[in-house]
Amino acid sequence: MATMTEKRTLVVNPAFLQEIKDSNPDLWQTIHQLRQTCETEDGSAATVRSLTRLLDTLRDQLSMQFALEEAYGFVEIPVGSSVRMLTDPEHFQKTSLAHDQHCQLYLRLSELAEQAEELQYRGVGIEGFRGLIAAVEAFDARLRQHEQLEADLIASAGN
Repeated sequence: MATMTEKRTLVVNPAFLQEIKDSNPDLWQTIHQLRQTCETEDGSAATVRSLTRLLDTLRDQLSMQFALEEAYGFVEIPVGSSVRMLTDPEHFQKTSLAHDQHCQLYLRLSELAEQAEELQYRGVGIEGFRGLIAAVEAFDARLRQHEQLEADLIASAGN
């Protein structure tokens, strides 16, 4: 016996996605603290410990944030639904991109947290510290782009 599967597509639930973002001040505070720590150029053991702690905390917080966003902020609906955004292929592509970036960002953050732990335990050379800071700043830029993409999706879904 054959079963028909309904084709589905991913759309943003703008109210829930915004609510999830607004209700997690600890995440945004950790990101702010991480940015401030990256501005430190001393490479001391205390700075590396702080960086390691912040990356570990951010990894946990971002994991929860992304899980909530994927559960409530992005919704799969039947392709035939009369949702206005489905007529805009660019919106559909951006929604899929934002959703897919969660995994990429989380994996990269996990790598950075592991690199920081390794630097902390084997000792810090200034070049290793600078390399880690550069990698964290590159991650931060990707995270900012991701957040802007989601903000744009929320705004366009509300119109």
